[in-house]
Amino acid sequence: MANHADSSWLILRYEPTSLFSLRMTHATNKGGKTLLVPTPYAVKLALIDACFRMYEGETAVAKARWVFDLIKGRQIRIGPPRDCVVQNTFIKIKQEERGAAKGIYAPTIAYREFCFYAGQLKIALVVDGLTDDEIDDLKKVAARVNYLGKRGSFMQFLGAEYHKGRLPKGYSCPESEADIVGGGYRATNYLDDFGEALVRDRDGFDRINTYSTKPSGLGTFRVLIPTLLPYRYSSSSKHYTHFRCVGC
Repeated sequence: MANHADSSWLILRYEPTSLFSLRMTHATNKGGKTLLVPTPYAVKLALIDACFRMYEGETAVAKARWVFDLIKGRQIRIGPPRDCVVQNTFIKIKQEERGAAKGIYAPTIAYREFCFYAGQLKIALVVDGLTDDEIDDLKKVAARVNYLGKRGSFMQFLGAEYHKGRLPKGYSCPESEADIVGGGYRATNYLDDFGEALVRDRDGFDRINTYSTKPSGLGTFRVLIPTLLPYRYSSSSKHYTHFRCVGC
């Protein structure tokens, strides 16, 4: 694993309270395979969104921009729950009907996956160079995050702690920074994060704004990172796949 022996981390702990789902970037609408964990991109947006739960009006916007500038280029590692059971199911959805007038939707069937978690979800954020006040502010914002991934994937904030040095076993790691021969990690997901172009862009905050017209395309402002996850295959059937965390 990458060493990070000199790094300082803020570790946020959450208790999953509902099924988790976050579709893979290249999944189709009808074939919605899920990632096993939230992505760094999703975590950063959740922290920025939480500012609008804490404050009102221009104060909320100013605080959200401040959090964006504070975390946009920082590394995030995910410590998944001890057990993850991916449930396979089909649901009824509506999509625009071919050849019909715009706005006409017809019912159809789609494949979906949902993760049942047992154990705490941990998020480690590099806080090198931050003051104690800035770290305290991040803790307060993190306490307002109540879901990660698809809306409805609810999380209960449990607390935060400071960690100096190398993270213990049980956290995600980009393939480029890991010894893929050892470690016992047996799962890989492509997790998205802020790209260097977004981090450097003066209008970076506007590019993540849902209501902005500025592009935030995949491959430039949002990048996919092949990431090793501390999960091993445990068992499966036609209805589920069970993963067990390594080092949790």
